[in-house]
Amino acid sequence: MSESRAEALLRQWHDQFRKDPLASRVVTGLRDRASEIWQHAFKLLQEESPEYRNAVDDEFTKESKAHCGELLQTIVAIPAGRWRRIETDPFDFVRTHAEWRARRQVPLIASLHAYRLAHRTYSEMSQRELSRHDKPEEIVRSLTLLSNFWIQLFDYVGAVLAEAHAVEEGLIVAQSTRSYSALIERLLGGVLPSDPESYKLCARCGIRSSVPLAVAVARPYPPERGKAVDFEVTLRSFVRLIEQVLPPATFGRLVDIRNGEVVVIACREGEVARPLVKALQQSGLSKRVGKGHSTCVGVSLDVSDIANLPRAFEEARTAIDFATRARPLMHFAAIDLSDFLVRRADSAAMRLLPDWVSHFQLQDGGQTTDFSRTIRAFADCNFNVKRTAQSLGVHTNTVYFRLNRIKKITGVDPRTYSGVTSVLTALRLLEAQRQSGRSISQQL
Repeated sequence: MSESRAEALLRQWHDQFRKDPLASRVVTGLRDRASEIWQHAFKLLQEESPEYRNAVDDEFTKESKAHCGELLQTIVAIPAGRWRRIETDPFDFVRTHAEWRARRQVPLIASLHAYRLAHRTYSEMSQRELSRHDKPEEIVRSLTLLSNFWIQLFDYVGAVLAEAHAVEEGLIVAQSTRSYSALIERLLGGVLPSDPESYKLCARCGIRSSVPLAVAVARPYPPERGKAVDFEVTLRSFVRLIEQVLPPATFGRLVDIRNGEVVVIACREGEVARPLVKALQQSGLSKRVGKGHSTCVGVSLDVSDIANLPRAFEEARTAIDFATRARPLMHFAAIDLSDFLVRRADSAAMRLLPDWVSHFQLQDGGQTTDFSRTIRAFADCNFNVKRTAQSLGVHTNTVYFRLNRIKKITGVDPRTYSGVTSVLTALRLLEAQRQSGRSISQQL
């Protein structure tokens, strides 16, 4: 169904209502009766359609009621010619509704039956309203117009729904096939799709090489001790949520589970990575996934074409390594440069650690722990001893004593910029090696 067809129908219906004020008033008078219309149609639906009985829950009911409201809003706008103010495509909400139903495996026949019951409800309400009028000729004319209007309207929205449902259902089927996973594998390897099936899959998912692309990777944190967690369930939950958070109208996307992670390839006009991060942040996605534990997400920078997707994939995997439980969503651009260099230091850099770094091995309650805390606080307080003492809750003489001890141990003056930089860099490298499980004796 093209937009031009929708516009032609809307203009045609508007012109008909303009010539029949009574029919126009009947439709406009339905404006505040959305709840009544929904309750009547929904009750009939549950009675007559067994496909709905097992599908109805709070989320389903909420979506159904919202869709009924959007449909009524569009209907009421037609006599007044205000449909352009609703959306660019006034019937796009029908497609969204169809995609939502398809993803929840609601049979198409059940959704079409819902429209038939809505048709019946609107038709009956129109007849009751017209029966209150006292001019038979006008009643007959308006009844004919409204009868044709309801038939044409629900025939059209039914066709739009069936088409969108079929596309989404086909996409769902495609996602479960090897070709879908193979396509993602090739794209992450920077290989352009060359066969017709891959091209068709890319087109259905909105992936284009002519717009910026980005990659996101999601990985569940290991469960807390004593808690059993089904990682596959968590990963599947993330796939469903990511599809809701990144609507096809805004993002082209491929989403798949591979090697214990959820991988997302996304694209859109203009920037893609930052809007992707924003969408994930606003959804609170990392807090909603995995009821037993949390999930961290890494997002790459934008790349200009598919050939650069391997770089984006590596950036996303790198970003996820810098995510924490306190900050589970990490954009590659947000990684601190010095932190990146320290944590990515190779064995050669570790061998450059001075001998005195062993004196800063962190021990619970030990003096070396106090030295580490002191030098960090001293740097954070801009070399101000008094402020350092206040931040640590100690006497200023204690700070002087520790700084002197650090100078004696290291041979560098921590009161100078070069000195404090040397000590802090060594400490950060020490922490990085401890986090990676490497002992100092292995590196020196």
